[in-house]
Amino acid sequence: MRKHPITGESVPWSFTKSGHHCNYAIASPHLMTFRAASAGFCDIETGTTSRLEGFRSGCRNSLIPADGVLNAPNFAHGCSCGFSLFTSLALVHVPETEMWSYSALKLDKTRGAVRRVGVNFGAPGDRHDEHGTLWLDYPNRGGSSPAVTVKVAGKKLRWFHRHSALVKGDLPWVAASGVEGAESISITLGKPAGKSTGYTVRLHFLDTGETSTGKRLFDVTLQGKTVLKDFNVSQAAGGTNRSVMREFEGVEIGDALTVGLSATAGQPVISGVEIIAEAK
Repeated sequence: MRKHPITGESVPWSFTKSGHHCNYAIASPHLMTFRAASAGFCDIETGTTSRLEGFRSGCRNSLIPADGVLNAPNFAHGCSCGFSLFTSLALVHVPETEMWSYSALKLDKTRGAVRRVGVNFGAPGDRHDEHGTLWLDYPNRGGSSPAVTVKVAGKKLRWFHRHSALVKGDLPWVAASGVEGAESISITLGKPAGKSTGYTVRLHFLDTGETSTGKRLFDVTLQGKTVLKDFNVSQAAGGTNRSVMREFEGVEIGDALTVGLSATAGQPVISGVEIIAEAK
């Protein structure tokens, strides 16, 4: 069993892999490897699956984790397919590198409301941060994922994603993608037992530099209450392509969080929303 990262409920540990897989899984204490179209692996702690694009393991699994190094000798001699085959390499973990995932996790709101989740607008997949928040991509592009209901409305939405290596600041892989032109965002949490619950809400922003400093100003509301007035992202962050986060505690949420964005100049922009239930 494991703790569901979104609801806190106890659920069976499980994993999934998508794409052609002609070999079998092998595991170390922290990593399970296999073929999932290209080379794939599952993080044992989180149960999430990721891909190492550009090559695949052999028809017998040649992805061998050993003492912090992932070895991939060529075990594919004599095989032919559309993937690069005749390559041997070794890889080490670089935590700041972009690595997106998908999972077998489901969301049953009849068992419990959402207690901790991140919504990463424009991202190519899901990812856990070091504090335990599972950030879900929206719109979904990276594969199977817990179905948190998110709605984004605006007359002219523009989604963007750039590599997080181009972004400075905290959680650059959250800030590196986002949506411009959104006017309202709704994230359904499921109604908790009794009255509304207090949550900490963190809003993540990035100005990509495509609009001049001072030309993008907007107001932000949470549950209809103004929390940011004439917000200038690049000014608050100290420049373009720098992440900035604003945190709000004690936000009373019943069934859903609603975020409103209203521009006074240019277009509003937002990269991510993190929601954490506060201890009672």
